[in-house]
Amino acid sequence: MRALGIAIVCLTGCYTGSRATRDINASWQGHASAELEARWGPPATRTAGELIYRRVDQHVELPSASGSVELDPTGFDIRFEARPGVVTTSHTDVVVKLDPLGNVAQVAGASMYLGLQAPRGANLRWGTIFGFHAGMGAVAGAETPLPSLGLYLGGMLGPRLGLVGAFSFANGNDPEGYGFGMSWALAPQYWPMGRLWVRAGPALVVHKDPVDGGAIDVGVATGASFALIRGRVFVLDLRLDATVATGAAFGTAGLGVNVN
Repeated sequence: MRALGIAIVCLTGCYTGSRATRDINASWQGHASAELEARWGPPATRTAGELIYRRVDQHVELPSASGSVELDPTGFDIRFEARPGVVTTSHTDVVVKLDPLGNVAQVAGASMYLGLQAPRGANLRWGTIFGFHAGMGAVAGAETPLPSLGLYLGGMLGPRLGLVGAFSFANGNDPEGYGFGMSWALAPQYWPMGRLWVRAGPALVVHKDPVDGGAIDVGVATGASFALIRGRVFVLDLRLDATVATGAAFGTAGLGVNVN
């Protein structure tokens, strides 16, 4: 588990910063300027062939003072220095070049720093990704589904590929006893389209059969999600998780929330 945690921490946010900014900017090429303004809002400056979006930052340096006193047999020396506070202003621009038809020809600048997004529906995400879901679980050998849950945490390696640590818990009931399954997996998570991701990877599995008792195995954990509502960074999705190991199979179907 420690190695899993270290791997996730090292990889979280691998695809962000300048790499993600470059792809966000490129994703706007060919889109109408009206679509860009509907997404980003009005620019700070507008000309016939150019839009400029600007972030203004103020940096405050507080007043300070220092002093010293030196004494010797012949006298003393007192020194004191006061420095006033300073307020400086800086700005960061994102420049959008337009072609003669009013479509986006080029976007240049730190769009991520300004909080500017890719076009709606673009299959692009970056930085840390996190998800949680709850629903009804099923365990092989148990007839009655019971509430179950799962979560994942990781980071993007590219615009459509992430690496996550995933946990899944499913339980069920049966006239002959109670059964459950838990899995901890490290798996790639891929978005073949903007609203759909799939995941599969090796997992450590702990399970208990209603009849045969419990065991610890190595298995495979899988998952899939379809976004019902996709906002700026928040997603409400329909989620399926399934884990298979020697002598065990369990899964969950339900609703999830994601940040990605």
